[in-house]
Amino acid sequence: MHIDPILVLLQMVPFLLAVFGLWFIIFKPTLKLLEAREARIVGARKEAEALSARLDAKVAEFEDRLQEANAAAAAERTRLRRETAAREDEVLGQARAEAERLAQEARAHIQAEAAAGRALLRREADGLARDIAGAVLGREVIQ
Repeated sequence: MHIDPILVLLQMVPFLLAVFGLWFIIFKPTLKLLEAREARIVGARKEAEALSARLDAKVAEFEDRLQEANAAAAAERTRLRRETAAREDEVLGQARAEAERLAQEARAHIQAEAAAGRALLRREADGLARDIAGAVLGREVIQ
């Protein structure tokens, strides 16, 4: 088999023209498009990483604020419990003092009533004793 160099050159010219034409029409714009796409992907990844970092910072800030709010709420609960306990002790103390005062008044009233009752009973006992002695003796008894 014989290869003719001129024929090979003549067949290479349209091939090279087609390759150069395709290079400028298809390959170069396609490569440019792929590079732009890659640049957008890299940019989007960087932006996503930046947003993720901002999100993490915001979450950490939110958690810190939540912890502060929980601590403030716990402190407020403790303060209110102390105030409530102090108020309860105050009210109970007043109620006990009032109850003790009422009990003292009741005791004094009972003692006064008992003394009045004893005095009345003594007078009546003296009268009854005179009446009984008079009945036994058959005459009136004078004090």
